[in-house]
Amino acid sequence: MRRQSVQIIPVRLGASPIVRHFVSRIAVANVLQKHLPVDRRERVPASTTLEIILANVILERFPLYKIGAWARDRQYLDPALVDCLNDDRVGRALDRLFAADRAALLTEIVLKAISEFGLNTDRVHNDSTTVTLTGQYAGYSKSRAAKPKRGFNKDHRPDLKQLLFSLSVSGDGAVPLYFKVWDGNVTDDRTHLKNWMALRGLLGRTDFTYVADSKLCTHENMEFIDSEGGFFITVLPQTRAEDKMFKDWIQEHTPQWQEVIRRPDPKRKYAPQHVYWTFESPFATSEGFRILWVKSSQKEKKDADARTDAIDKTAQDLSNLSQTDFRSSIKLEAAIKKILAKHTTERFFAYKIETRVEESFHQERKGRPSKDTKYKRIEKCRYRFTFGHNTDAIRYSARCDGIFPLATNKKNDTPKEILSIYKFQPRLERRHAQLKSVYDVAPVFLKNPQRIEALLFLYFLALLIDGLVERHLRTAMLKNGLSTIPLYPESRACKRPTADKIYDLFRDVRLHRVAASGKSHRIPDELSDIQVQTLNLLGIKPTQFFESLS
Repeated sequence: MRRQSVQIIPVRLGASPIVRHFVSRIAVANVLQKHLPVDRRERVPASTTLEIILANVILERFPLYKIGAWARDRQYLDPALVDCLNDDRVGRALDRLFAADRAALLTEIVLKAISEFGLNTDRVHNDSTTVTLTGQYAGYSKSRAAKPKRGFNKDHRPDLKQLLFSLSVSGDGAVPLYFKVWDGNVTDDRTHLKNWMALRGLLGRTDFTYVADSKLCTHENMEFIDSEGGFFITVLPQTRAEDKMFKDWIQEHTPQWQEVIRRPDPKRKYAPQHVYWTFESPFATSEGFRILWVKSSQKEKKDADARTDAIDKTAQDLSNLSQTDFRSSIKLEAAIKKILAKHTTERFFAYKIETRVEESFHQERKGRPSKDTKYKRIEKCRYRFTFGHNTDAIRYSARCDGIFPLATNKKNDTPKEILSIYKFQPRLERRHAQLKSVYDVAPVFLKNPQRIEALLFLYFLALLIDGLVERHLRTAMLKNGLSTIPLYPESRACKRPTADKIYDLFRDVRLHRVAASGKSHRIPDELSDIQVQTLNLLGIKPTQFFESLS
């Protein structure tokens, strides 16, 4: 009897069916095909290449030159075409994406996401981060791409060139809505008007609330948004005169703080609660906009502890320095100022340099001294100093502990509403953390700025997919009355599931193809209870999880 040959082909699915489901719902493939028409000379269309890169960015972040093998193992690509998907083809696909109408492409995808998932766009939060690059990146002055340059580096690497990555997300789940890559030396205050106008065109409305950090608080930015019928909430920077006016005012007056928020500490069970108070400033901005002062119990303690620590360290350093004699008063004063500047405590200390004259007598001539020897008197100046605390400055600073001002043109919103909107801003900052830590956006192993900008477009789409996955799951948990699901190791409860935790839950899911006697069978892994529950919450039937490869 002839032995039958059996071939078993394992396919590592992981979370790819989930990604495919959400990518399909916002029609990414259709939009890419529309804006990057198929070139008959290409065995692997550019749109397909970009879809594979996007899936790879979301799931595993393989190097670009290994994407072909990655796509084959997960059946994103016919095994016969693996050699075609090399780093050269990836580069050309990124070139075509850069040359395409990316603004129209982004608009179609985002509008589809808004309609498909019912996103609320009443609020948009904006912030930027830097993507640090290595290398010279010279000779691209005439390129249309954003140019790598040195600037204020948020990764604390001023020696390296960078690009500025500006991201705007919805107040509904922090889902990315818009992004733009800027030259590395561009400051945030120069980006907000263009971002706002782009969002106005994207959303087709002006009455949304635009929330950003203190760089938004310029006369030009606030006046323009207000004149166009938009709303804004921003932090009033300490460099504005209105900040000092209020801090001077509270030295003689006691604000009537109103408690608006009280929350338990999210990290420590038995720690004191976080309390927020607000007070309407008696002074408006120079443009006439409303200023709302906020006082935080957590920030109050942090400010007091930081000041006490800085004063103690300064006093110790000054005390050590005061034991040394200096021959130059200029050098002594420079050493004192260096210590004060190091701890930023110049206003908390007063010092006085004292001169001490040392006398000595030396023979006028060399030789053995005798009764006729004449001596000359020599004086040398030595400098020391004494110091003390500036109690008035310390008292002034203590009165300002825990407070910060918000500027807004929203006249009808209550202080609690204004503060609640602004406190959503850290959700956007976590998107930047996701870009850098989960996605490992840097270092970028591309030397062409056009390709880097195109690749960052795919990173934006990856953040968009992740935002939709997280929002959909959390919304479903709320509808089903679930406060937690056991996504953490050892089945520990997770209150706010993140996309990477969801993907990690399905990391080892496989599908085996068994070929025998000319017939092929599919043998999927058995899903666990938590995997089934998660799929149901995501709107994916467990029976359909493996059908994407049929």
